[in-house]
Amino acid sequence: MAWHRTGISISLLALCALGVIDTSRKTAQAEPRYMFLTVSDFEVGISYRQAQWHAPIGQLIIPCSYADHFVPSIDWNDGTGEHKPDTNVEKKMVQTTPAVQSGTYLFWDDEHVSTNVGTQVVTTKLSLHCMGTPPGDQQYIYRNVVAVHPRIPVNCVEFSKNGKSVDSVKGHDAVDLTITLDAPAPSSGTWVRLEVTPPGNLNSLPPYIRVSPQETQDTILNLELRRPSVDFTVQVTASTVGRAQGSQKLTVTP
Repeated sequence: MAWHRTGISISLLALCALGVIDTSRKTAQAEPRYMFLTVSDFEVGISYRQAQWHAPIGQLIIPCSYADHFVPSIDWNDGTGEHKPDTNVEKKMVQTTPAVQSGTYLFWDDEHVSTNVGTQVVTTKLSLHCMGTPPGDQQYIYRNVVAVHPRIPVNCVEFSKNGKSVDSVKGHDAVDLTITLDAPAPSSGTWVRLEVTPPGNLNSLPPYIRVSPQETQDTILNLELRRPSVDFTVQVTASTVGRAQGSQKLTVTP
């Protein structure tokens, strides 16, 4: 029997030496990611809210059945300090206590604008207390590495119809509008602000369009022009940074 136990010990040592058995797995503990960013690429000088893209930028995870104290915060480490982001967390009454149920939730920080290009560390922190545990909050801090990219200037804006540049169309006709950048958009994409002159003549024109990462242009299809009683001209201006670019002046006839 002693020989049998010795054989087992030698076999285990051999397996460990070969890396088949991970003896450190019992003691190694990864830092819990209970609040973290799901967006790692941002564009300098513009916020999600400004571009009317109300998309979540991160996730919150409640690891216990119910949390009766729950405080998320984010610090962009840009001098603006730590603050509470918007979340979709809803509290419910558990006995007589308002609490957050276990689950994965989302958070937003629409008003934040990155001011410097480069790699940055953004700190997210979740303080919570699980119902039924001893008093005192647990804090989970995560340092998110993000990249802030420069905005790319607009090179040109052009009206077209059936794939060809146009200078004149009839009212109720539909035209396409192509926005071209000076260079491919970075990993964040590039948001381009659009304005029409005179206002109100392209009601389906969005205030912003996003040129996708690594692309130099995007096209808005089938913009319908109102039918006028007399000829008028319309122009679209597109801008990111630097000088805004205007399309050709498009004459619209009755």
